[in-house]
Amino acid sequence: MLPPPRTSAPQGSETQSRRRTALRLLPAFTLCAALTTSCALLGIKEQVKQINTYGVIALQVGNLATSATNYALAISKDARGTNEMVGFQVISADGFVLFLLREGRTYAAGAFSDLNGNGMYDWNEPAQLLRNLKPTPLAETGDRTQPLRLTLSVNSDLPRGPATTLPRENPDLGKALPLALGEIADLDLPKFSSAAGESGMWKPFEFILHYGVGVYFLEPYTPGKIPVMFVYGISGSAQDWRKMWEKFDRQKYQPWLFQYPSGMRLDKSANALSSAILLLKQRHGFERIYVVAHSMGGLVSRGAIQRTVSLTKTNFIPHFVTISTPWAGHQAAELAVKHLRFPVPSWRDMAPGSDYLTEIFSEPLPSGTRHDLIFSYKSSGGLGLPDENDGVVAVTSELKPEVQEQAASVFGVFEDHMGILNSPITLQQVEKALASPAR
Repeated sequence: MLPPPRTSAPQGSETQSRRRTALRLLPAFTLCAALTTSCALLGIKEQVKQINTYGVIALQVGNLATSATNYALAISKDARGTNEMVGFQVISADGFVLFLLREGRTYAAGAFSDLNGNGMYDWNEPAQLLRNLKPTPLAETGDRTQPLRLTLSVNSDLPRGPATTLPRENPDLGKALPLALGEIADLDLPKFSSAAGESGMWKPFEFILHYGVGVYFLEPYTPGKIPVMFVYGISGSAQDWRKMWEKFDRQKYQPWLFQYPSGMRLDKSANALSSAILLLKQRHGFERIYVVAHSMGGLVSRGAIQRTVSLTKTNFIPHFVTISTPWAGHQAAELAVKHLRFPVPSWRDMAPGSDYLTEIFSEPLPSGTRHDLIFSYKSSGGLGLPDENDGVVAVTSELKPEVQEQAASVFGVFEDHMGILNSPITLQQVEKALASPAR
C-alpha cells in the first residue's frame, strides 16, 4: 500500500516505457560485483582521478571597456620560475570568468582592456591582477567557489613600460571553463542529446571540458514572460523535458535549461545553478524566477534556492516544483559508495544521510518559496527497491515526511520515473502549481 500523501493519487495513462532505468538511479547497484568490471565504472575511475586533480577560480570583472576587447588570463610559474599562461579568454559583458586549473600550483589571475587591439597588455591600459590564488577543489564538498572581484583601472600596480608579451600557454595547467548564460539552445545538437546526458554522469570531467555548465534559453529573453528554470536529474538531458516544453504555456513562461554534469558532487552543481541565476538576474533584472526539477535535480535545486536567497537576503524564487525526487536518498547509491572504490561522485551525495542531504534539510526552504511535490508510482517490488516505487525511486523516498509536511501540495501520478515527464497530467499539475498563490 502506498504511503499516504496529503492528496489522492490519480492514475495517468501509460505513455512511455522505462528508459534506461538502470542508469537513472542505478538499482542494479545490487550487482556491484559485476558492475566493478564494467567499462563505465573503469572509466569513472579515471574521471574521478581527474576531478581530484583540478579546481576552479572564478572572477567577476568590473569597469570593462565598452569600445575594446577585454581579456582575462591566469598565470603560474614553472619549476624554473618562468611564467606560464592558462585560460586566456575574452570576457563577456557580464564580466564573469571561470578557470579550470590544476591543483598544487599557485596562480595569479587578472584581466585587462586591450584598448589598442594589439592582443597584449600595455602599461596605460586598464587592468588588475590578483596574486597568490589557490583553486577551489572540484572534489571537495563545502568549499564553494566565490567570484573574486576585479576592477579594471589604469592605476593598477602592474609594471609600467612597453607592451607586455603574454607568457607561453601551457594547456596542461587547465583551460578557460565554458559558461553558458542565455545562449539559445538548438535541442538537436549533440550537446543536448540523451547520450551527452549519460556522459554527464559517467564522464563528468570530460563533460565539463567539452560543454562546461550554465543556463540555456529556448528563445530570446522576453521581459514580459516569467523565467522557469528546468533542472534534470542524474544522467538527464534537455531531451527529458522536450515533450513537456512542446505543450508548456510559452505565452506566459519562458523555459530555461540548467545544463550540468550530473555525476559531479551535488553541492558544486547547486553552487553553479545559484551563480547562474544571480548572473542572469544581474543581466536581465527579472523580478522572479520559478524552478521545476526532476529526480536528483530537485536535490540540486533545493540547495541552489537556499544559497541564492542566503546570498541576496531577498527571495525572488516564489515557486519550486519537484517531480519524482528521492528526498530521502537512494539505498542503491549507499551500496555503491560502500562497495566501489571509485563511485560516481554524485552518488556519495545521494546516499541516505549524506552530508549534502543533511545540509539541505538543516533548514527549511526560504520563507516565500512555495514547494509543490509531484511523485510517481507504478511498480511493485523490483531489483533492489522496496515494494512501492516508480521503477527507479522508492515512494518512501519521494514522500519523505519532512518534505511532505512543508510542501504546499502533494500529488501522485501513476507513471514510472521517466514516463511522468511526458504525462499530460504532470504538465497540468506543473502549470497549476506555478499559477497558485505563492507563500
